[in-house]
Amino acid sequence: MKGFKKVLQSWAHKKEGKPLLEGKQFLFLRAQEDLSEQHAQERTLIGEQLPVLELAWQLKEELRTWYATSTMTTAASNLDAWIEKVHTFGPEPLRKTLSAFKNWRHEILAFFQFLPMRLSNGFVEGKNNRTKAIIRQGYGYRNRYHLRLRILLGNVA
Repeated sequence: MKGFKKVLQSWAHKKEGKPLLEGKQFLFLRAQEDLSEQHAQERTLIGEQLPVLELAWQLKEELRTWYATSTMTTAASNLDAWIEKVHTFGPEPLRKTLSAFKNWRHEILAFFQFLPMRLSNGFVEGKNNRTKAIIRQGYGYRNRYHLRLRILLGNVA
């Protein structure tokens, strides 16, 4: 999350955070379950000394947990609760990211609607990416018909 990275970077540049976070920012960027026991303890010690960073990390982890565990029936209420928590307690960079969650709320929650069916737009996105690559490679084609044919033939799967 971009807002969390801004919080982490700001503490990494402050005089009280710089010696603590020197070479240890990865402890806050990795998922909680991906940290070894030693790294988790080290992250906790740093978090005790930098409580704002610790709060931001906990909010980031709560969002990850929401994404991994929510269902179609609980997703909306849990997202709203998380947004309210960030709005009330979160550091300024995290609060600035809330507009994206509010603006894209419907689209974010649509993921949970289609989760049981395992629908994905990955196939279409792949086709769009391939089309854009062909267009970039075809820059300077004099005949748009030939470019169109190349796109159509290049996207046959």
